[in-house]
Amino acid sequence: MIHGISDQEWVAYLDGELEAVDRDRLETHFIGCAICWEFFDRVARTTARLDAAGKATRHSVPLSDDELRRSMGEVLARIRRGRLQTTEVRERLDCLERVMAPMCGTTTATRALRAAAQGSPAQSLEYVTADNWTPFLSSLRSIAAVMCGETGAHLVWESGQL
Repeated sequence: MIHGISDQEWVAYLDGELEAVDRDRLETHFIGCAICWEFFDRVARTTARLDAAGKATRHSVPLSDDELRRSMGEVLARIRRGRLQTTEVRERLDCLERVMAPMCGTTTATRALRAAAQGSPAQSLEYVTADNWTPFLSSLRSIAAVMCGETGAHLVWESGQL
């Protein structure tokens, strides 16, 4: 859930199936929230690219119903694995924030996480994944060494291991 918007609301909004009152509430929120607007814009662009690629593929690669069902099952399995991975990364980020907060304060810990993400391939805390976790954690360790000393940096490193 992002800013009080559930996953179900996002999906319904993106599919054009959200009730008018809820749609208006979300759109009003987008006006003042760059994070949600950027998320919506990114998902909308991705969806458009997927739709275009899907149309092109459907015409060039005909599949039987059985092949289509099997392939769809594989895609859904990958999506589920990705969600589990995202949850694990989010939990680890929360853990790191809790570890750092007593050493430097909650606000500073949050800013350190954001700075570490910006200094890593993720470039933003929202894009930290298991694939770019190690460079992110290395960047955070360097920041923690300056703010909390080597002992604090070691604790951050060890706490951040996936």
